[in-house]
Amino acid sequence: MESVKSTITNTIPEFAGTIVEHAFYPFQVDKRIRDLEWATRDLEALKEDVKTSIEIAERKNSSRTKQVVEWLNKVETIEKETEEILENCRKRRRSFWSNYTNNSSAVKKLREIKNLCDQKKTFEATMDLLPPLSHEMPASSSKSSNLDSALHDIKDDVHGVIGIWGMGGVGKTHLLKQINNELCRDRAFDVVLFVTCSKGCSEEKIQNEIITKLHLEKNGSMEQKQNRIYNFLRDRKFVLLLDDLWSRVDLNTIGIPYPTNVVGICKRKIVLTTRSTEVCGQMEVKKRIRVDVLNWDDAWSLFKEIVTEETINSDPLIQKSAVDVVNELGGLPLALITIGRAMYDKMDPSEWDNAVVLLKQARLNDVEFSCADQSVFYTLRFSYDSLRNDTLKQCFLHCSLWHEDSCIWKESLVELWMGLGLIDEPRIQDAYNLGYNYIRRLQAVCLLESHDDNFIKMHDVIRDMAMWIINNQEVDMNRWIVRDGSYDRPQEIEVFSNTEKLSFMGSNAKELCLSLTCSSTKLSVLLLNSNGLNNSKSLRLELFSELTILNLSNNSLEVFPIEICNLVHLQFLNLSRNTFRSLPKELANLTKLKYLHLRSTNCTFSKNVLSVLKVLRVLDISDQNPDFKNYIEIFPTIEEDLQCLPDFQALGITISNMHIFQKFFQTVNVLVRWLNVRNYNESCFSFSSSFVDNFQLQNNLYYLQMKNMHAVEFIEFERAKGNRGNCLLRGLEHLNFCFMRNMKEIIWKSLDPKDVFPRLQALQFFECPKLKSISWVINLPCIRELW
Repeated sequence: MESVKSTITNTIPEFAGTIVEHAFYPFQVDKRIRDLEWATRDLEALKEDVKTSIEIAERKNSSRTKQVVEWLNKVETIEKETEEILENCRKRRRSFWSNYTNNSSAVKKLREIKNLCDQKKTFEATMDLLPPLSHEMPASSSKSSNLDSALHDIKDDVHGVIGIWGMGGVGKTHLLKQINNELCRDRAFDVVLFVTCSKGCSEEKIQNEIITKLHLEKNGSMEQKQNRIYNFLRDRKFVLLLDDLWSRVDLNTIGIPYPTNVVGICKRKIVLTTRSTEVCGQMEVKKRIRVDVLNWDDAWSLFKEIVTEETINSDPLIQKSAVDVVNELGGLPLALITIGRAMYDKMDPSEWDNAVVLLKQARLNDVEFSCADQSVFYTLRFSYDSLRNDTLKQCFLHCSLWHEDSCIWKESLVELWMGLGLIDEPRIQDAYNLGYNYIRRLQAVCLLESHDDNFIKMHDVIRDMAMWIINNQEVDMNRWIVRDGSYDRPQEIEVFSNTEKLSFMGSNAKELCLSLTCSSTKLSVLLLNSNGLNNSKSLRLELFSELTILNLSNNSLEVFPIEICNLVHLQFLNLSRNTFRSLPKELANLTKLKYLHLRSTNCTFSKNVLSVLKVLRVLDISDQNPDFKNYIEIFPTIEEDLQCLPDFQALGITISNMHIFQKFFQTVNVLVRWLNVRNYNESCFSFSSSFVDNFQLQNNLYYLQMKNMHAVEFIEFERAKGNRGNCLLRGLEHLNFCFMRNMKEIIWKSLDPKDVFPRLQALQFFECPKLKSISWVINLPCIRELW
């Protein structure tokens, strides 16, 4: 009872006070309304201050907290309710009861406004600052240079769209995160947006992520969201960072005001990362920045940082193996980081030795011990999967038939693709052009690297990824076998029953023995070039009945391997740079043969052998020994045989007798692609008289070499007389002058070099000591190499 009595006693004064306060409501309405108006203005000013603080914070990569968002929503609600109270006061007729009601509502709103103002003090210093975007790699000299270059281009008024490109795992995302963090630390832009696109990302997904980051209304159609984004950004300086873009996105559809480089207009920038220069073109990139692999010193520093000095220095043998590991990974940051993490706690030298062995066998996945969707190969495979069609994918995979660190001659690669049937154009020049186009596409997505104008390379890890795909992610091993190395002892190569392709190039193993695991084989491609082989008996070629491609070039075979004539499915045969002198009549058995390369073999043909090869498209017997006299005998045979071949497209040949040369081209309408001219014995060689009458030669000649013409002092290019056409070598791209020791001058008579050689790209002078001037070279529109 005492407690109840106490409560009533304490409540009566408070209750009595409330009654008195309410009794005065009808007489204080004007004062309360004025108080409410002033309080509302104060709250609105406070709201604008909060919004300004948020905007400044967001420029520094910060985000508003949920508490701030809720407070702003309450402010907007109270502002609407207050406006209704004030509007009622203006419209209603004054009465005792209306004055009481309005004063009561005003008092209630004043209390709510005071509470909101008090709440503001509790979260004023609690803006939700986001940490900088993380990046895993330490700074390197090359990466710092890329960062400086990118920041300079972003902050100037020249380039609206900037593209950062490079192979997968090379550090493009890392660089973009660095750019994001740098831009968030200064006031160059009002808004910095980082959006991860990834493969298969849609414009709607990008739009929704931007809406979320800008804290705009999420409901509505794409068009409504487009308008919200556009209205928010159009008067602000902004930079949009798009990471890992795989295809074109329409910025206008998303709502992004298009970047401009007009000085004085609000600065707008787009920076994107991609693996493809084609995407750069689709996005109208004005400045490209290539991110390349790390040099060895930076790669070693990164690897040591991941593995730790403690592990590296725990044993001298580990340090040696660690160097081998870094060499195998070719400076690719993704691989260095992944393998570094896997080897972090490996203190046993045998574990490191095993890692080196696995890496040399292209089994990087067995070293990294990660799940499939996080593996290096899985990441890199996105580039392979993005290739436009299966043909281009197969072209890429066949680059791995060259061993690690090989420089791949482009023409040799394209000829392999042609032999495989991956390229099959009606015109041979169109086939070569398509092949070079495929190479450029693979370079554009960073699956091939340019070595120089004539050679390309595969990065070691990219090649390992290709072998991983070929061997069905290491489930179906030995489908393709590629061996490399330099040997001075006999080598035995085991060919498995499921082996489809075998490459053993450039091993200098003068004796090879192919051994089968069983009697049957699926082997279709056998590449044994550049081994110095002088005997083919141990190769047991007769066992590989399904072979379609055989390359035994650049060996020392003194006798033509007669067992080749039993390989009736053969379509591509390269026996160039061997020493045998004749081709057997049994060669006629190869009725499916399309490509026959016999460059530098000095071999003769049995009569009517070529005429039986009805599908033959290419015959290259160029670059022969100038002292070899049998070419006078070969010409009549070739002349007759080639006329029987309906699909024939390209001939490579050496000419040492100009009389036969002119007679040959006057009677045979053959497409000559490679031509070597030797032993011309007059002081002046005139192109107009020798070449002008053959239209096919002018249009299809791709490679011309003039060599060992010791009597020649002048080379003339002369405009033809009368109605005869001019000497315009429209298709020529390579021109070599070799051992022209008395050549003094190249003379142009009423002709412009650019008209004669409109496509010439490579020009070589070798052992031409008396030639004093080649100033005319500057007039060649396409020249890229001058030796």
